[in-house]
Amino acid sequence: APAGSAFGAEFSSEACRELGFSSNLLCSSCDLLGQFNLLQLDPDCRGCCQEEAQFETKKLYAGAILEVCG
Repeated sequence: APAGSAFGAEFSSEACRELGFSSNLLCSSCDLLGQFNLLQLDPDCRGCCQEEAQFETKKLYAGAILEVCG
């Protein structure tokens, strides 16, 4: 399906993968596209990225080490 109608909205994770974007893409990464003359990717990047604050709440860890002091 053409993505033109989804402009400015978030794309599905499947659509983002097809566009070549990672599911944990941070919006700050989209700011760097201009340095590489890739501004044409910016709208898709914005549709697939996550804000840092939003990303922090979803972060999953494989494990943890608890240290008891004292």
